Amino acid sequence: REDRVVAACRQGVNVVIWSFAHLEVEDDVPRVRPTFDVDLVRATQKRLEAEQLDVRHLVAFGGWNGPHPDEKLDGRAWFEVWRAWNVAHGFVFDGCDWDLEGNDDASQNLSEAMVALVADFCREAKRHGYLIALAPAESYLDAGSAEVDLLLNHEPRAPWRPGENGFPAAGFPYAGRNAYAAVLARAGMDSVDAVSVQLYEGYSSACYALTRGGAALATYAEEVAAGLSTKGVTVGADVVRVPREKLLLGFANGWADNEKFIRVEPEDAARAVQSAGLRGAMFWVIDEEGSPYDFAGRYTGALPAAGSAELR
Repeated sequence: REDRVVAACRQGVNVVIWSFAHLEVEDDVPRVRPTFDVDLVRATQKRLEAEQLDVRHLVAFGGWNGPHPDEKLDGRAWFEVWRAWNVAHGFVFDGCDWDLEGNDDASQNLSEAMVALVADFCREAKRHGYLIALAPAESYLDAGSAEVDLLLNHEPRAPWRPGENGFPAAGFPYAGRNAYAAVLARAGMDSVDAVSVQLYEGYSSACYALTRGGAALATYAEEVAAGLSTKGVTVGADVVRVPREKLLLGFANGWADNEKFIRVEPEDAARAVQSAGLRGAMFWVIDEEGSPYDFAGRYTGALPAAGSAELR
């Protein structure tokens, strides 16, 4: 993993999100449990620093099937636990990425308490100068839907029919309805540096539009950008909008099948992101980088010389 991260950063990646860490309470003691080797992260950072590569490092919470933070603590308290852990590890991370998702048995949802926890953590982290990113699946932050619901077990919004791209006859109850809009409504956009919308969500609206609906990626990217930055999502009395300078589109690299999970050519992704005037792109996952589908190298190779974006 260390070699792959360094190689990706040489190709232009300037933010690495290390996945995943969990916020747990064990024997009444709150703790941060990383699923990766923190010493390896620091060793990777030293290699990047030796090559004078300017890279920010975030730790991600959640992931598919990943546990959500224990609600015994509120967001401010969890931030203090995480901050102490980060300090104890030599300030290894510049901030956090929130990637809370559902799970295979469609039983894991968000709650009002979890929305408050994440939002309050974000506000407290920003107050202390940390970077904060969100990585919602496309259906978790979708201006094409007026519905706002914290359940993560909806059917996809796109009109998939059984058999299309292997869509199951029994349905696919793993989509959301703007749960992250509720988080942003409480946290405020000032508490967030970047929002990366995962177009590669299983049977996403992007997948349908690009593989079944004949849409061009650049057109679809502009539709997403305009929807989130201008129209927004109404949450109670608030309208949540994500400005283009904070918005990234999330793409899959070589692991995706372009059936259930959309996969696009990196050069097309670069052109679409640039045309829509967005902050940049996120891709999942560095562990799957390699020829012939090297997302980082092919994406940055298609950008103008000054086209990269950084989180500061």
